[in-house]
Amino acid sequence: MKKLHLGCGQRYLEGYINIDFPLSEHSVQIASIADEHHDISQLNYASNSINEVRLHHVFEHFERPIACALVSSWNSWLIEGGILHIEVPDFERTAKAALSIFKNKHKKKVAIRHLFGSHEASWAVHAEGYTEWMLEDILNCFGFTKIQVLKHEWRGTYNLEIIAEKTQGMYKEESIENAKQYLKGFLIDESEQVMLDIWLEMFKIQTQRTWAT
Repeated sequence: MKKLHLGCGQRYLEGYINIDFPLSEHSVQIASIADEHHDISQLNYASNSINEVRLHHVFEHFERPIACALVSSWNSWLIEGGILHIEVPDFERTAKAALSIFKNKHKKKVAIRHLFGSHEASWAVHAEGYTEWMLEDILNCFGFTKIQVLKHEWRGTYNLEIIAEKTQGMYKEESIENAKQYLKGFLIDESEQVMLDIWLEMFKIQTQRTWAT
């Protein structure tokens, strides 16, 4: 049974292959606990060879089309019934904290950092904000069904975890069409078709890197 913990940072999970950037790519981390060092946007595994993919505060760092491509690729790695476990900042609750008249300036700044990233490294920027329904929507588009949602708070930050099961495999062509429908929802109107074309090209390039072998 092979389980992946992607972007592990300083959190080592027993029973998982803990994967992260090499230490040279980190600015505040002084030691690496990773079992393997990789750029996780370049990883590739065989079809139906992985039991679980798990990420904590990593998924929000990927641009929207890349995030779609990664979810699609993870589906291609996972066995039927395999688990995808993602934790991200809870955009809705954190935004409310940042805008609350009852929070002092420090707490509002912490909330804003939680939304947009810590900015101490080139990768430490958040490219997307997720709510429960957004996470469920993107996972449903690429063959996953929600099992459980967890919400919790840590030192004034609000977080959201979704645990989902692979309930449908899909061909690459099908995943492209699903990506098109998902990303289309972010267009203002049909005049932005060129933008959608660019997003889909980004999606296709990423899946070429990470789709199951």
